[in-house]
Amino acid sequence: MPTPEPSVDSLILPLAVLHQLQDLLQQMALWVQSSGDGVLLLGATTLPLAVQTQLPDSEQFMVLVSRPFSVLLSGWRAQGAGGSGDLDAAERLQRVDLTFEPGAIATFLQSLMELCQAEADLTAALQAAGDRLQPNDPLAQTEFTRRLVALLTNPELSIKPERSSLEQQVVARTHDLQEAVLAAQTANRAKSEFLAAVSHELRTPLTTIIGMSATLLRWSLGELSPRQRSFLQTIHDSGQHLLELINDILDLSQVESGRAVLELSPFSLTMMAQQSMKAIEETALKQGVELVLDLRIDPSRDRFVADPHRVKQILLNLLSNAVKFTAAGGKVTLRVMTDPQHAIFQVIDTGIGIPEQQRPLLFQKFQQLDSSYQRLYQGTGLGLALTKQLVDLHGGRIMVDSTVGVGSVFTVQLPARSKDDAAEATAPIPALDGLGRTILGRVVLVENDELTANIICDMLTAAGYQVVWVLEGSTAFSQIELLQPDAVIVDVQSPENAGAELIHNLRHSPITQHLKVIALASDEASPYAAPAIAAADSCITKPIQPEDVLPRVLSLVAIAETS
Repeated sequence: MPTPEPSVDSLILPLAVLHQLQDLLQQMALWVQSSGDGVLLLGATTLPLAVQTQLPDSEQFMVLVSRPFSVLLSGWRAQGAGGSGDLDAAERLQRVDLTFEPGAIATFLQSLMELCQAEADLTAALQAAGDRLQPNDPLAQTEFTRRLVALLTNPELSIKPERSSLEQQVVARTHDLQEAVLAAQTANRAKSEFLAAVSHELRTPLTTIIGMSATLLRWSLGELSPRQRSFLQTIHDSGQHLLELINDILDLSQVESGRAVLELSPFSLTMMAQQSMKAIEETALKQGVELVLDLRIDPSRDRFVADPHRVKQILLNLLSNAVKFTAAGGKVTLRVMTDPQHAIFQVIDTGIGIPEQQRPLLFQKFQQLDSSYQRLYQGTGLGLALTKQLVDLHGGRIMVDSTVGVGSVFTVQLPARSKDDAAEATAPIPALDGLGRTILGRVVLVENDELTANIICDMLTAAGYQVVWVLEGSTAFSQIELLQPDAVIVDVQSPENAGAELIHNLRHSPITQHLKVIALASDEASPYAAPAIAAADSCITKPIQPEDVLPRVLSLVAIAETS
């Protein structure tokens, strides 16, 4: 087995000290486990006999792996230490290495897996442990150092002067590790905040591109040539794809920075599964992939408490990924099951499969398993990273089983929560559209000109707003009272549209006077329109400029939220 690259210099210590260090690792395993984290603690003597026989006679080790703290302790009989007759067993000298480096521990685990190929359960446990490796949490590292110092200064131990050297080096190494972790956390937070800020700035021009291209695709003033239509469709689709990427970056940065909060509410697992399959149906049909919904839910457990928006994101990410990597004629199955403590979702595909050596990359950001120059499969590598973050946010687990050329099975296990948990969620539950995307708000548009209405509807819909289009102001007041939208956009130019009367009524009704109102009027407003423009919060002149619509709505909604 390979000698790990130590985090401290190798030292020559009595065998008794090595045994004390092993006891210390067992104490740390119990300490970490008490916080609810999964722990792997494995020593040479706890391996199956068939594996122990493959280890060198002089080697001892103990490895502890958990999310907050991981360490590898290795010991070999020192050269020139002599046989058992030269020294008492407790005083026999050993070479001792202590390493906290995730890379060195991962290499060690990989070498163990090669020795344990016949032990399927042990190999799976080692693989899972390797996936959890990350730099040690400063608090856990400090706790280990405190216990190590207490051990090495124990007067009952007869330890040679080397102990002070080991103590000093571990303390120094811990300090360096703490500084490195804090620096990495600070840099990661700054990166997430930068991405979030840039992404917000990119969304506004993107929604303009998407909205205007959608309007031009329905242009009624003159026929578009096939070439023009193809160009516009490419612009629209590319803009939509980029907007989805930006939304993923925003979601990921929120989760990583700790700003994402679960908004718990009860929902139907059956309905959630059906909606998710419906959302991916068109993509699967284009690719020639069969979709199968396999519901194995006890009717008494169909109601489940979680964040429905986040759960739908998880399912859509997994389903779209499965469809993308499944060839025409293949099949993607969504299986939903429950037990008393969990809801279990499985996405099963007959796609290309994932090589075992590439699985550690699955849930890392911006990672694509196919990295050749001309990749067959598009994507940014954010989907699965975001999915894992959302599963972790729920306190759940995500697992993958895959065979190259046969397919993959992604399993998500989410813990059941009580109705009291949902009642404690103070944030309002966001409305969702048919694709599981958050609806930013609702806007009522009162406009009898179809071309103008189409432009405004496309712009706001692309930005995430739900638009209710009403043709005549005379019939709009009761609907606005009921809907209580975030903003109302009213054409006040034409007396026939009754827009001016509508704004007058909105301003004099206690139920609607707080609503934000935008008037639509020409540059030379008529005497009929002037009072309505004065009563409105803002005015957009006709013919409208698409790039003016969204910023005006966003600024008014922001004012309403802060007032």
